Amino acid sequence: MRRPDLVIRGSVVVEAAPAGLEMAEAVGIADGRVVAVGRRDEVVAGPGGRVLDAGDTLVVPGMHDFHVHLVGLARTRRQVLLDDAKDASEIASRLSVAAAAAAPDGWVSGRGWNDAQLRGGLELLEAAVGDHPAFLTSHDGHSAWASAQARRRAGIDAGVSDPPGGRLERDSGGRPTGILRERALDLVASLVTRIQGSQLEEPLDATLRELSALGITGASEAGDYTDENGIGADASLGDSYSSLTDLGALVDGRLRLTLGIPADAISAAAGRGLRTGAVLDGRRTMRFGWAKHYTDGALGSGTAAIFSADGERGIMRVTPERFDADFALARTASIGLALHAIGDRAVASALDAVERAAPRPEEVPLDRIEHVQLLRRSDAERFARLGVVASIQPIHAAADRDLVEGNWGGRQDDAYAWRALVDAGTLLAAGSDAPVESLNPWLGIYSAVHRRFPEDARGDWRPAQALTVAEALSAYTLAPARAIGAADEGHLRIGARADLAVLSITLERLMLADGSLADVGSDVTLVDGHEVHRS
Repeated sequence: MRRPDLVIRGSVVVEAAPAGLEMAEAVGIADGRVVAVGRRDEVVAGPGGRVLDAGDTLVVPGMHDFHVHLVGLARTRRQVLLDDAKDASEIASRLSVAAAAAAPDGWVSGRGWNDAQLRGGLELLEAAVGDHPAFLTSHDGHSAWASAQARRRAGIDAGVSDPPGGRLERDSGGRPTGILRERALDLVASLVTRIQGSQLEEPLDATLRELSALGITGASEAGDYTDENGIGADASLGDSYSSLTDLGALVDGRLRLTLGIPADAISAAAGRGLRTGAVLDGRRTMRFGWAKHYTDGALGSGTAAIFSADGERGIMRVTPERFDADFALARTASIGLALHAIGDRAVASALDAVERAAPRPEEVPLDRIEHVQLLRRSDAERFARLGVVASIQPIHAAADRDLVEGNWGGRQDDAYAWRALVDAGTLLAAGSDAPVESLNPWLGIYSAVHRRFPEDARGDWRPAQALTVAEALSAYTLAPARAIGAADEGHLRIGARADLAVLSITLERLMLADGSLADVGSDVTLVDGHEVHRS
């Protein structure tokens, strides 16, 4: 085997397995692959090779965000952000500034509100945007506020019925208030002007830089609700997919990106011979991913589908018949399914659909269920038995602590039940769900271990379901690779792709898992052995 062109010395995590970390003192790289692993004196650079000596600093396989809305995250750099607004008055103030800067007929777009912020303040928002159409998605992305002008353009009035799988909130007189839930967003969303093409290039570039600075070398684009709003040659595969392939030259080589599509686009993808896990034509680090269904809503919007003593609650967005039809088509086309399911009723429905479906062809990566925020214990073992990946976002447990305690009374111990899934033998792969929550995977690892934010002084939240540091790191490295079926990714064994990060932290500090984890960054990040970041 070829001698290394580059040797990196440090505290090297060769593989992060749930049972523990396999360590080495050095790793050698040539032609984008790991060619040597061992002690410092064993791994020697070839003639003209370089040595990066990181001392006792931690070197890890590149982090992989298994559930991120990359296009949405990039667009937040051009939107009105509302997550930290105190109330409707502050939101209105921000909207007023945006409206003044917008073109006369231009849309005002933003995201991040929650119901408590808007309570009793919709008139303030209307006054702030004036005659501009405005569309503000909620923090969880499952609700939106559409201004009066936006509703007029969409033809939403008192006579409009709730769409299947969606709801329009109404006042005492039955008139829509502008708050839209779940599939009701589709009535307006397709009309909203969005940043695409060359306008997206600068914010996407900045976002890619942010990922690599955190040690993120891989990501799975979570996809869209609908196949509408696409651009260019891949327009039929939806907005996010086509926007990323349109700017593929900007992404390729900088991020090992798996691109998801909405379930509505399965037929279009099948017609083009695309299959889950396959590298896209003309690209090195971009591949086709999963087709996504939104089974239910979200906790924050009150639309997560759950089993309850007083009846079924929430909104189911997909019928069993639609599930069965899409699984049949996807199986034939070698396309894996990703099923958003937050409430336990939605999780059970998604597992039922997998169980009814034809066996997954061996060459097709595992199906996955996104979020799994509330889980009946009887369903935990079904994940492993059916070969379904639990795609989790640890930071949600920290962010949703109070929501769970206030809304899922008597079921709190079943929320974010990661330990139950691990004990059942389920493969857990972790992501961020950015821009819903922070992109930072190290804050995610802290949340996986403590189930709270570092600044939350109330102590760890329901720690019986927490993960160990090794389990959490594995969920961000090895597990995503196993989920996609990439045996040469997610670790640093000989033959692996040289995707790695030289971190600003020691192994000792990582294992302490204290609040300093939130400040971890990467000093040097490599993708395929090429440097994509240096601090």
